[in-house]
Amino acid sequence: MSDTSGRKMFCGNRVRALRIANAISQRMMAQRLAISASYLNQIENNAKPVPTRLLVTLCDMFSVAPSYFGDDGEIRMLRLLREASSDPMFRSSLPEREIHGAIRDNPAFVKMFLELYRSARTMHEQGSETQSDKRTEAERASAWSKLSSAYEIVGDWVQAERNYFDTLDRTAEQLHETARLDTDTIGTGLERYLRDRFGVTVSTTPAEPTVANSSPCHFDSTEKTARFIPGLPGPTRTFCMARLVAHLGYSTLIDEAARHPLLSDENTRSIARAAMANYFAGGLIMPYELFAAKAKAFKHDLDRLQTTFSASYEQVCQRLSSLQRPGAEGVPFYFIKADVAGNVLKSYSANRFSRARFGALCPRWNVFESFSAAGKLIIQISQDTEGGLFISVARAVVPHPHSFFDRQPKRAIVLGCSVAHADEVVYSSMLNLHDPRTFISIGPGCRSCVRTDCEHRAMPQSGFFFQPAAGA
Repeated sequence: MSDTSGRKMFCGNRVRALRIANAISQRMMAQRLAISASYLNQIENNAKPVPTRLLVTLCDMFSVAPSYFGDDGEIRMLRLLREASSDPMFRSSLPEREIHGAIRDNPAFVKMFLELYRSARTMHEQGSETQSDKRTEAERASAWSKLSSAYEIVGDWVQAERNYFDTLDRTAEQLHETARLDTDTIGTGLERYLRDRFGVTVSTTPAEPTVANSSPCHFDSTEKTARFIPGLPGPTRTFCMARLVAHLGYSTLIDEAARHPLLSDENTRSIARAAMANYFAGGLIMPYELFAAKAKAFKHDLDRLQTTFSASYEQVCQRLSSLQRPGAEGVPFYFIKADVAGNVLKSYSANRFSRARFGALCPRWNVFESFSAAGKLIIQISQDTEGGLFISVARAVVPHPHSFFDRQPKRAIVLGCSVAHADEVVYSSMLNLHDPRTFISIGPGCRSCVRTDCEHRAMPQSGFFFQPAAGA
């Protein structure tokens, strides 16, 4: 049912929101739940937790997933504040009780503090200015700071939307049907649609190589020709065509999706538009209802989904993390893409799992083990600092090199869900979900991790500082 692990669930605001949205009075809802109106009032005001039996009833009554009542945002904010407050710039860290109190009593203030800290840290990491060219370095640092911050803002926005954008998703799904993309292989269908609808020719002759033309696909709007680099994998080629369809036919829809108060400058809006074009492309190649049905039937077997939809491993994993259509939610997955240094390149979560924003990933996580066995699935039962258990599947992928001198980057893709969904995931058959000795304790990152007995620490936890070893 849930991954609350015995924790008390205080989610009165969400219970109240459901009741108001469905125009139900407190008295009427209390009657349906077989509780007193005063008890419901206490629940809605977070004076009482919501018992598991009531959560089940609420989910059935309003057709929502259990994750709707989860405290995902609060847990993420808790970890971020732990992480930020442990920065040496503050000289001392906040006690745990004060961190909890601040989030409970002043969440808006905490968000402002975290935004200020993020900006300060980003600027600090750009390095100091050189004496010979202070103005140039300052301008570069400022530009880089704004760009870095823009990516984080867009990431926060996508996360707040649970990585699901209804209008784009439904439009892409409808286009998949009306364009009859299922009558051919998806690549052939998209090539035909580009030719018939937009007069665009897909060329196998690559464009002249230039520094500016380093993307896998170059579109010449004058000649109406899309040229691909040699040796491009089929799924990447297909995705590029789907993204071109998004830009040519649905730019207005993409602009509307990227119109949000959080996206207040051109940097963030540009990044958001690119993200929405990618989202549309994923929905076009893997339409929601069909993909969700196959995912359920295959018990989320990633290799079978790759074969069925002629998609890459990353494309399938990212699509699974977006199946949050109201009333037709899939398993709530988290999705992370990282490089060998532990830098997070993409991150979305439809469940309460979160990772460090400012520090490195937890070294006990299977993301790092996967790099030593590229292509192999590394499966792990991960236990977070709040006691939640997750099935985590990691695979390192390396694009095929174009020549002996080509050094393609190695990336790890991680997909995970709560063990509450173990019966729906094929990989649980390889795990012992009942033996705590097989659980791997992981954290969001060393600085925001509260475990005191971890031998893998790279820095002290919030509120503590390293003590030098005897004789050091």
